[in-house]
Amino acid sequence: MTEVVEFEGYEDENNVVVIGNEKASEKISFQLAQDFYNEFTGKSERLRELYSDSFILKLSHVEQLHHRLEQSTEQYNICSFHETYSVNYVDDSSERFSSLERLKLHVGARGSAVEEVIIKYNILIILPKTKRPQEYVISVRMASRVAKIESLRNKLDSVPFDIPLHQFETANAASFSIEYVDSTVANALMSVIKNWFNTIDKNTIPSSVKTARKFSHFAPRLTKYSLLSLVSYYVYASSDKFLSSENDIKTAVLFTLGSVLIAHLSIRLGMFFGKRIEYNLDSIYEQSYINFSGADDNFVAKSSTKIKASKIKATAHLVASIVVGISCSLIANWIGS
Repeated sequence: MTEVVEFEGYEDENNVVVIGNEKASEKISFQLAQDFYNEFTGKSERLRELYSDSFILKLSHVEQLHHRLEQSTEQYNICSFHETYSVNYVDDSSERFSSLERLKLHVGARGSAVEEVIIKYNILIILPKTKRPQEYVISVRMASRVAKIESLRNKLDSVPFDIPLHQFETANAASFSIEYVDSTVANALMSVIKNWFNTIDKNTIPSSVKTARKFSHFAPRLTKYSLLSLVSYYVYASSDKFLSSENDIKTAVLFTLGSVLIAHLSIRLGMFFGKRIEYNLDSIYEQSYINFSGADDNFVAKSSTKIKASKIKATAHLVASIVVGISCSLIANWIGS
């Protein structure tokens, strides 16, 4: 089996490697040196790129990648060019296709949303200075963040604590790797893949939502202490009336007990509203998904509905906390009048 070694290769194929001493007759090109190294050791290097961008992958994009790679390899002497497409679905099933045509024909027939697609190309290339075919294995892995997060959301329903779903935005949703012999060829192929990835539609959310999520953990403390401060102020403002020498001790005791009860309720309500605001803000995430069929459209639509509901609930709980604060002031003014 070929062993893969992580290696940062040279990009200039005209570089030379000196064998033994520096006599010109014993200098060979770096292209030949890499070929000898692979032939003698059976090892190849690997070039890898990882991305966490939120993308929307469609079948047309997969077709574009195929055509771009075919065009980029026309300059080489190609002995073999084979591709496979592995598709994993949210229902834990999977399919494998041996050609782009079969993928386009059958991928939507299962009726389940796509969770991940892995595209692999096995290419045999004979370079100008070498006499034997060199194998290049290109792997393109694209994962649907929507499928991953929604699957996780269902599992977290029974967990007694909350996990911010938006933190999974930093997870790598796309990875590209090339197992190669010649670094110049590998870098050229990786450049084609990166340029292709830049043409894919990207998704994003408003910067205001990102800022709110960043400080969402302050929401419980903000609402709790805001309501407590408001209640404390009105208790202090009413103390002159209920704790004066003109009132008996029973009135003073009732006022004190009522003040403690209201302060406790303000803390509990403030924590409740703040926790709900934090939870719903943390449930808003950038959608990154694979759209190969109507099943994917339906799955993403359900995810969008949940995200929209989280936005509405976060706003509603914020408004509710403000309404409670205003109600406290009105009641305090009514009692003090």
